Amino acid sequence: MKKRVIIIGALFIIFIILATIIIANKKSDAKAMLYPIQVDGKWGYINKKGKIVVEPTYAWADDFHDGIGIVQIKDSPDGSNDSKEDDSVKYGAIDNAGKMVVKPEYSSITAFNEDVAGAVIVDEMTYDLTYYILDRTGKVLHTLPLDMNIASMLFNGRGLQTQSEGMILVQDEPTEKYGYIDRYGKIIIPYQYNEAYSFSDGLALVKNDKNYYEYIDKTGRVIIDASKYISGKSFSEGLAAVGVENKERSTVEYGYIDTKGNMKIEPKYARAYRFSEGLAKVCVGDSINEYSIGYIDQSGAYKIGPTLNDNYEETLISEGLVPIADGAGGYMNKEGKLSIDPVVTKVEDNYLKRNIAGEFRNGIAKVSLSDDRIGYIDRTGKYIWDPRK
Repeated sequence: MKKRVIIIGALFIIFIILATIIIANKKSDAKAMLYPIQVDGKWGYINKKGKIVVEPTYAWADDFHDGIGIVQIKDSPDGSNDSKEDDSVKYGAIDNAGKMVVKPEYSSITAFNEDVAGAVIVDEMTYDLTYYILDRTGKVLHTLPLDMNIASMLFNGRGLQTQSEGMILVQDEPTEKYGYIDRYGKIIIPYQYNEAYSFSDGLALVKNDKNYYEYIDKTGRVIIDASKYISGKSFSEGLAAVGVENKERSTVEYGYIDTKGNMKIEPKYARAYRFSEGLAKVCVGDSINEYSIGYIDQSGAYKIGPTLNDNYEETLISEGLVPIADGAGGYMNKEGKLSIDPVVTKVEDNYLKRNIAGEFRNGIAKVSLSDDRIGYIDRTGKYIWDPRK
């Protein structure tokens, strides 16, 4: 009996220690969060109070991820700071103190995730691409063979994750097949898929050599045969949207399956997106001009809408809030009540150039105006960095 009490006590202590570490890491991540701003054509960073903490000296700066921000430097041949067409553009990365932790010697770097980023150098003579896996100190963990590509970098997405749940999606250039490696370059799942996506909830969506969808685990074992679905999406919070053909209406309708392949929310949506903080955006209707839009919970019940005056693109709940119509409708809370008044005006004339209010990160959300100016608001809607000034 005493031995059992001792074991339980020891486990409780270990649990407390782990919980303390997790809380400390979250606080550290929040403290490390900086936000890119542009002043007179140069980029730097502010903290969540709107104070400049990294002076604007860069040609461009990206959002912070894992306490690291990707920055761009232009080296002029004449040694000046003026940008010219023949400038050499290089990417590096800084920490929240402004220290360069990844030397600016890469042609592109992805956002850090799980302390890892992908990077590439383009040979200026041959245009050959060499891919690298970096840790947050800038150390090269692995140099990929010349015929292996990091998939996240093929889509020109610096904001895309290179590593997810310890797995890195790669492509074999000669065959264009996809497989998975770890951060040190070890092949975990060989090239064999026509399509493949990052792991989430322990599963990855792939399309096999017969062009059928399936969800695999980290050994490559098929967990869910998704061949009966027209399309599928990655898991989030235990559910994944899948498309089912409605032959009578000649349409595709989306529902949600769980990680065992059971249909949990029946297919009835024209579009369906990932869950975040317990809710997912869905659209019902026959065309993008007639969609009824709202947010459902994991039972399929509407919690917001479905009569929102919103666009049909994916929008995720972040820190209990979600922008409506790119922020032109303000932010709603998870009960569907307006929490922040509209922070931008609606732009109809150009789909690619529009005002957009983004997700909250550590209590701050980015607001991008159609002329490329950016600012930041807090949870009350007050600008801590006003792009309109």
